[in-house]
Amino acid sequence: MLEALAGFVRARTTAEEIAALADGQGLFLPPDAGVEVSELMESQDPAELTANVVSLRNLMPGGDLFHTAVLALMCGTLVERGADAGAAIDATLELFVQQLDALADERNRGDEMVTTAGQLTFMATMTMLCRSVGTRKRWRARPEVMARLDELEEAGLVPWFLREVFTLHDDVDLLVLDAKNRRAFQFRMIGVRDRLYHCYALLQDALLRHAGPGYLDAEPVDPEMVRFARNRDLAEDDFSNQDLHDHLRFNFALPGTLFMPGSASPSELPTVDGLPLLMVEPKGMSINWNPANMYGVVHEALQASVELVRELDRAQADALFAKCGV
Repeated sequence: MLEALAGFVRARTTAEEIAALADGQGLFLPPDAGVEVSELMESQDPAELTANVVSLRNLMPGGDLFHTAVLALMCGTLVERGADAGAAIDATLELFVQQLDALADERNRGDEMVTTAGQLTFMATMTMLCRSVGTRKRWRARPEVMARLDELEEAGLVPWFLREVFTLHDDVDLLVLDAKNRRAFQFRMIGVRDRLYHCYALLQDALLRHAGPGYLDAEPVDPEMVRFARNRDLAEDDFSNQDLHDHLRFNFALPGTLFMPGSASPSELPTVDGLPLLMVEPKGMSINWNPANMYGVVHEALQASVELVRELDRAQADALFAKCGV
């Protein structure tokens, strides 16, 4: 099975292949390999699509950087059509690391094969990572990958959105304390961008859905702004809409401070009992932001949320207030 494609992968990448892609002619495949790829792409059944991804993944160790990137891109295309992202995500991320190493090697500066392979690998990486919370968490725990991304982004060798997906806050719990009513809540962030404005947009919606309209005198949230923050059912025109404007319904602060800037990272929040902490109060100032600037769409498949895990009982809430000196 896939004998022609396997032969293509084992062959060395030619200058003509790179030129064809750079000129917008698309990927060059030998006719027999093209037929095999067309057959792989025909299915509409998720299980069959996933099996096809596995078949492609099994060919990936045999190719050079560009041909392996072509396979990764094909896997990503099948994932976009309904295949399980987990079927090839680890192989794609190992290729991703090889790609970063190749870009960081000064001997490869100006090498069109390396840079063109990166364009394919980066697309496949984003397609799969944006669909897999568990994988994002595993790879976020690899600081060497982030260090290499920082280095290459500063040198202009990788696009900004790659770093964004590696800094998402996934399955991170957040404590929110309301001193006025002596209530405490635990929320969970998934796919939240590395700036608090994104968290605030989702958090104020989740808090009002739980505590009820008018909680702490808050006005209702704008459903369209929440939809954008969740990255749900957006059209291409929504991705960079500069007419979007959202604002705080509450005041979010730290114990003993007036306000926690929305441009800060959730990782800058202090912790109590191992969890990051925010205080919530009636709004005392008007803070506005443009969602498209603060947390524009990284990938259409990325789903973001902040949802209530539990409201702590009064004794637990009082214990937290005591620890925070509030």
